[in-house]
Formats: sequence, structure tokens, C-alpha cells
Amino acid sequence: NCCTPSSFSMSPKWSLNQLLFGTFPSTVIVGTLLEDIALLRLVYLLPLLFSFIYAMVHKILQKTSTEYIAIKQSNRKIVVVHHTVEALVLTSIFPVYTYNMIIANFQVHEEADEVLSTLSAIIKFSAAILLMYMMELASRFEEPRLIIIVHHFLTCFDGFLVIQFPTTVMVKTACIMIYFVTFEALTFVGLFMYRIFPGSKLTPKSIVAGMIIFGITRPLQLLWVGAAAFGSLNDEHIVKWQAIMQFCLCCIMTTIQLWTLKIHYSIWRRCIRKKNSVNENIFYEEELKEEGSADFPFFGILKLVDSLRLLQGAVGH
Repeated sequence: NCCTPSSFSMSPKWSLNQLLFGTFPSTVIVGTLLEDIALLRLVYLLPLLFSFIYAMVHKILQKTSTEYIAIKQSNRKIVVVHHTVEALVLTSIFPVYTYNMIIANFQVHEEADEVLSTLSAIIKFSAAILLMYMMELASRFEEPRLIIIVHHFLTCFDGFLVIQFPTTVMVKTACIMIYFVTFEALTFVGLFMYRIFPGSKLTPKSIVAGMIIFGITRPLQLLWVGAAAFGSLNDEHIVKWQAIMQFCLCCIMTTIQLWTLKIHYSIWRRCIRKKNSVNENIFYEEELKEEGSADFPFFGILKLVDSLRLLQGAVGH
């Protein structure tokens, strides 16, 4: 266990066993973290803060960016605002979030109180990311992207499962999956650059850099979650079905995330070609076509269901 007393040492101890076999005391997860008034206060204040941030980003872009003003579709402006806020927030919290994740997963904790502040910080960062996802789900009702809806819904639902089943394996694996969202910061920077600075030489470079970081970190996410889920599977304190469920969910999420690389690659191609064309309408139509094809695994299923219904109706008549 992560908090089993041992010989006192002034310097911190580090071990991979903390990730594989360490467990957080239930009193820390349930009795302290989930009843933390500061966490409840943060959950209340974050929506107010983000509402102000989204409005301010829109106002600033509306006054300073001709490219943003030129966007006629309101849903496209909403997407730009989301990408801007996500890039700012994920970049800002990444260093502290990473520090706390390393402490929680790899430092040996000899007392329960040692891990309390670390877990509290991780959960607060995770709550901020989940809230951004919820706000994006609520605002992108025009031309919704099914692949984004499925990804964000699964992520937010997994956060609910942590509250419903507050065990070590649920907290560990869910926080790992949400933490890896921070590695998408450069991806959102590239998407922001594509809309606001389409002619800049840095735009295609930022998109490529985001794709590389995004692609490299997805397998690492799967390995980290797998280690946390199965490392202590034989421990009597670990609920096995939760570990298996979380790993399967991570596999689904990783597959969806890797599939979105096709979207980023399409955007990079359009960014290169856009320099040689001034017809924005052509590229808007191409975006709709290519983004629709990126949702193929989901739209393909929906089209198949619709076809079967039509066929059933024809046979019935």
C-alpha cells in the first residue's frame, strides 16, 4: 500500500511500485477529497470563471483579428473560441499538473496526509478540463461533430463513475486519462493558428508539432493506464471489473484520439494549399467533406441503421 508506515526519511522515495501496486486509503478518497468544501467551491466557481473567459476571448478576437471577424458562421467562431481557451488553459496547468501526477504515481507515501494535497490538486485540474468538455458539448449544437461528442461524453461520464465508485483504480486511471488531455495543448494552438494566422509560416509547423506530440503520447497513455489498472489486479482492495472497464474505456478513447489525427492531417494539407488560393468557400466545403469522413466509423453505423430501417419499411409495405 502507498501509505504503509516505514522508516522515516527526509528525502522522498521514488518507485514504479507506487504506480503498479500503490493504493490510496478510502478515507482519503471518500472521507476527505469528495467532502472537501474547497473542491465544491471550485466546482461552483469554475463555470462562472469559464463563462467570463470565453466571453473575453471572443471580445478580444473580435477587436484584434480580421481573420476572426471574417468568419461568417457563428458555429465556426465558437469553435475558435473553444480552441483558444483550451490552448491557454492546458498550457497553463500542464507544469503543475505534471508535477502532481509524478508525485502521486511514483513517489512513495508513508503517511496518508502526504498524498492528500497532491490528489486534491489533481482532481481540481481534472474538474477544470471536464468542465471545458461539458461547455463544448453544450455550445457546439450547430453542425455537431459526432467523434467529438462521443469522446467528450465518454470522458465526462468516466468522471461521474469516479464519484459513483470512488476506489483507487478508478481515481488513478481516470486522472491519468484526463491528464493526457494536457498534451493536446499544442494541437489546439495549431488549430487556433490555422484560423487566426493562416498565412503564417509557424502555422503548419505548429500543426505538425501538435500531431507528433499527440501521436506519441497516446500509446504512453494506454501503457500508463494499463500499468495502474493491472499492476495490482490481485490486490484484495482492487475491484477487478473496474480495472478491466477502465482499460477497455482507455482503448476506446485512444482509438478515437488516434483517428482524429486524420482531421489534423487534413487541416495541415488545407493550410498548405490555402496559401495558393483566396476562395474561402471552396475550403469551407472541403472542411465539411473531410471532417465528415473523419467521423466515418460513427456515421457509417448510423447510415447502416437508417438503411435497415428503410429496408424494413419497404418490406413491410
